[in-house]
Amino acid sequence: MAGYHRDKDCCFRPLLSAVWILSMLLPLLLLALPASADHVSGYWTMEAFMEKHPEQKDKNIFFSKRVESTAIPLPQSFHIPEPVRIGIIYPGFEASDYWKRNIRAFTLRLQELKVPYIVHVRLRYGNRAFVSQEDMHLIRDMLQTEPDYLILTLSSPEHQKILDRLLARSKPKIILQNITTPLHRWDTSRPFLYVGFDHVEGTRMLAEYGRHTHGSYVVLNPDEGYLSALRGDTYIHFHLRHGLEPVEIFFTGISRKKARLASLEAINRHPDLKKIYATTTDIALGAADALGEKGIKDQILLNGWGGGQAELDALKKGLLDVTVMRINDDSGVAMAEAIAMDIQGQGHYVPLIYSGRMQLVDTAMAQETLNEISRQAFRYSGLPGELP
Repeated sequence: MAGYHRDKDCCFRPLLSAVWILSMLLPLLLLALPASADHVSGYWTMEAFMEKHPEQKDKNIFFSKRVESTAIPLPQSFHIPEPVRIGIIYPGFEASDYWKRNIRAFTLRLQELKVPYIVHVRLRYGNRAFVSQEDMHLIRDMLQTEPDYLILTLSSPEHQKILDRLLARSKPKIILQNITTPLHRWDTSRPFLYVGFDHVEGTRMLAEYGRHTHGSYVVLNPDEGYLSALRGDTYIHFHLRHGLEPVEIFFTGISRKKARLASLEAINRHPDLKKIYATTTDIALGAADALGEKGIKDQILLNGWGGGQAELDALKKGLLDVTVMRINDDSGVAMAEAIAMDIQGQGHYVPLIYSGRMQLVDTAMAQETLNEISRQAFRYSGLPGELP
């Protein structure tokens, strides 16, 4: 990887000072950044996609109402000859409880909708940015179950190659989870549904919150790829518009240990550091570990990303200052509703993209308010502490 090197047991970091590089490029970057923030190469941001496809807006409004309302079961007169076969391949290595909650919300909503189903779940434990033998094995194994729908996520550009092959098949229909930015390369061969929470909008919310804390900041990204582009680059570009440059950018993978080491290095290298921007739950918890070790938690603003149980616990303990909280179960409910509509011949009414609701939560929020948000966010998967 040109321009970066790997510290032992830590992360990639720039060989040249981010301050020097960005100060040289800042005028060009500011001229190049469109107001819509459609700066992510290869992807449509949700905002830009809706502008290009206005017919999707009405579909999205209608579909969002279904997701946020109580389930309407299939008519008793409706009959399908056999259960819907569903395959799910999700990460199994993250501290975030998002994936487990998503499956629970999805299956419980299917039951309320009276959709007969068989679901096969496989977890991906390797944390690699490339297509591994594990990835290929999981795909082959899942395809042998002959699913009608295959739900999975996209970790890096390398994983697009697998999706290219799957989208070329007539079956299964593909649901891409935790992705709300359609790829340009699939404009003519689209997945059935992109579903999750808009990374760009969530990052904007955190960036606007953090902008009022003046001073130097660093960015802790996962490996280079989808999340670092949508969450990391969006945050940086937002701040560049206000003349604020990161003093350093780290790539730690989705690893609490590496995020801790990167944070310790950032603190040592930049004694005047005021903000650490973390792009995932694991990274945020690793940064919190480092701040705790140094005894400087009150001196540096630290965010979470997602608002799952681990982050809410950390927020309550004062280990995090703020997070953007997903109304978590929206995405699982959306997948169930999309399948229920599709098997009834209403798939053309399903929007291509569904993004769930999000709420900014910080340590100043009243506990009663947070409890109400949590009840809505975890309405199927259970309040924190209730997840089996």
